[in-house]
Amino acid sequence: MLLNRKEIISKILIIMFLITYFIPNFYAIDRIGNQWFFLSIVTFLSAIFLIKDSDLYSKIKSTIFEKTSILYLIFIIWSLISISFSYNKVEALVTFNQYFSVFIAFIFMKALLSNISNSIDFILKLFLILLSIEVFMSLYPMLKDIENNMLTFRSMDYKGAAANINISSFSILYKIPILLYFLTKEKNLYKKTFFTILLFSALFIISILGTRGAYIGVIICIISYLVYLFNVNFSKRFKIKQLIIVGSALILVLLANLNLTQAENNIISRTATISFNTQDGSVNQRLRYYKQGLNHFIENPILGVGIGNWKLTSIDYDKKNIDGFTIPYHAHNDFIQLLVELGFFGLLFYTLFIFFSVNNLFYNKFFKDHINFLLLGSLSIYVVDSLLNFPIARPISQLFLITFLCLVSQYEKKAYE
Repeated sequence: MLLNRKEIISKILIIMFLITYFIPNFYAIDRIGNQWFFLSIVTFLSAIFLIKDSDLYSKIKSTIFEKTSILYLIFIIWSLISISFSYNKVEALVTFNQYFSVFIAFIFMKALLSNISNSIDFILKLFLILLSIEVFMSLYPMLKDIENNMLTFRSMDYKGAAANINISSFSILYKIPILLYFLTKEKNLYKKTFFTILLFSALFIISILGTRGAYIGVIICIISYLVYLFNVNFSKRFKIKQLIIVGSALILVLLANLNLTQAENNIISRTATISFNTQDGSVNQRLRYYKQGLNHFIENPILGVGIGNWKLTSIDYDKKNIDGFTIPYHAHNDFIQLLVELGFFGLLFYTLFIFFSVNNLFYNKFFKDHINFLLLGSLSIYVVDSLLNFPIARPISQLFLITFLCLVSQYEKKAYE
């Protein structure tokens, strides 16, 4: 009875971590403030629960001494040290607190998962449920506008629970490879039909939200699924059947997008602007931010400006381009931002943390069901998001990342059992 109670509470706490995404903004200007606050509450509740665990020491010890955890911890320590040479120490403390909160959530989540008998199945199904909720929240207003002939390309009305449509697009994309896994493994006709409709809906939402980086993510999904499909010992007939299902969903999404949007705003015209040689303001702005960040790194390669301080330093670089109150708050590339804030070693520790997580996905002995190919697709999409945006500053993106890495860790542990 005690074990059942422990497992139930552990599941509830993990669910609470992940529903941070759906916390209302309560009329706040920036909703991520509420998300960080809620994350702190869940972390505190998890600490109270874990302190009462008689096996706490052994669980934390085994968790903290895993390779990925050690590298993550070194990154956190280096971030803490950077506060000492930050120009604005208050801003540095605020950003450090966010990084540290995610790290603690990562350690606690690993400990909580050790209380769950079938933790892998639990996480995969939880991702699927969250994806279903996200799709519904964006699709429902779209269907209402389609009914009234008012569908608007890239409308903020379709952002769902996220702060903007770009975050919604990538959050949905992270989980599509996992949806493809369920779509392939499921034999029940009704469930398979539901997964097919969910896939079409998710891809349709992404096509209407028009995030160009997400279009690249869709290509990654397709490639990872093809690699998965042809590495699993399925019959040739079954593979063809799955390709027809997924291919039909893609074609229907394209046709629906072309019929429901204007020519200058459809998926084809939007994709055509993905280029370094473009007049698109958003692309040129990002390229300008990248150049400014790299130039600053060349001048300060070791220490950087300190955690959370690029938003202040970048103003001097971009002051001739600032329009109104729009300032370069982020570098729009997590790796460049870490490079300018924490220097070479800060980026090195963070990159190694991600690298060893990716490295585990290449060991097929951990993944008897070959899902590692699809999981590699999910992580690749996160990396694309990191190269184009700033998921390191978003609680929901970070919670996906740490839960995903916990999932990979659970596969590794299961392989050695």
